[in-house]
Amino acid sequence: MTDPSDLHAADALGELLAVVLEQAEEIAALDAARAEAWASDVLALAAETGCAVDVLVDALTVAGDVRATTALAALSGLHDGVPRPAVGGPPWAGAIGTSRCEGAWVLRARGSESIVFRFVDSLDERHVVMVDLLVGPPETVGEVVVGPGDLLDAVQEEDARIEPEAHPPTALADRCVAALRKTDRPVLSAVANGRLLLRRLAGLTAVDVEPPVFVEDDVMAAPPRDHDDDAHALGILDRALGGPTVVSPMDVAADVVASYVAPRDLAPFSPAERDAVLILESADWLGAVIGLVRGGVGRTVDGATMVDLVNRCPEVTTTIPKADRARIEWAFSTVIAGWDDLGICADGRLTELGVAVLPAALHRAWA
Repeated sequence: MTDPSDLHAADALGELLAVVLEQAEEIAALDAARAEAWASDVLALAAETGCAVDVLVDALTVAGDVRATTALAALSGLHDGVPRPAVGGPPWAGAIGTSRCEGAWVLRARGSESIVFRFVDSLDERHVVMVDLLVGPPETVGEVVVGPGDLLDAVQEEDARIEPEAHPPTALADRCVAALRKTDRPVLSAVANGRLLLRRLAGLTAVDVEPPVFVEDDVMAAPPRDHDDDAHALGILDRALGGPTVVSPMDVAADVVASYVAPRDLAPFSPAERDAVLILESADWLGAVIGLVRGGVGRTVDGATMVDLVNRCPEVTTTIPKADRARIEWAFSTVIAGWDDLGICADGRLTELGVAVLPAALHRAWA
């Protein structure tokens, strides 16, 4: 019998391989440093999805086309199990893994500090790795950015108060390693660029830390429903639009929308969706849906329009103040992002199906 975990691993490999091959044509036009940054992100994604890097490398080797060769060339600088292509490959292939540090600085601005290392490779191309340090104790790593070699000059032009202070690269590398050791919830840029950062630091000092890994935020519990408020909203809806319409062929769509209106579990949502569903109140949904349904098929459906509909709905006695408008527009835009896929909208306009589904979704949310 096939182990379900084997099927999951196969799915993860297939999805990651597809992404790598799709992006490989684009990274061929990059320089060596940006190609390595891409490879660092790929390796972080492999770790996050549970895809063994050696298995990914074998799949790329079997593929054997130009895209696979380009991807392998980029990965070879950060993963010891990837041989560099002897011939062929992108123009930067020979420079992968050849970067040496030619200087390091501390930037101080508005109470924060960043460490910047500048590297040069065998093609005489320069790049910097900037590590933001978060004030402790203990001191930890924040954003990690890989940028062009003239980034220091650009920073000074943008803010004349920032003066780079040169330090021995080994001393700043030690400081970065110590900060990484204390970082238990790294930001996304530190995860994506972490393997590149560690490979660069390893050329300066002893590195005794594992690459940063993505740690998903704890998901708060959905707030308890106030059944009296739900019943009140449901009464307004029925008086405005009549009773629930049967939309059995699209029960799934109605259920999906209802889960955003009155979430029972926040875990399935992305962080942005969680924020959005907690921002929107019953009055917001009432005003938007009543207005959309009365507008009928073809009504524009976007965040700005939905805020306008809330403010103009005669059944809703509250309005969205100007100071909150941008926040509510964003929340609506976030929760309706999948409505085209559900058939509720087509090219941002309400469909006949949407006219039936939206009131039914509110009934399911509040009944």
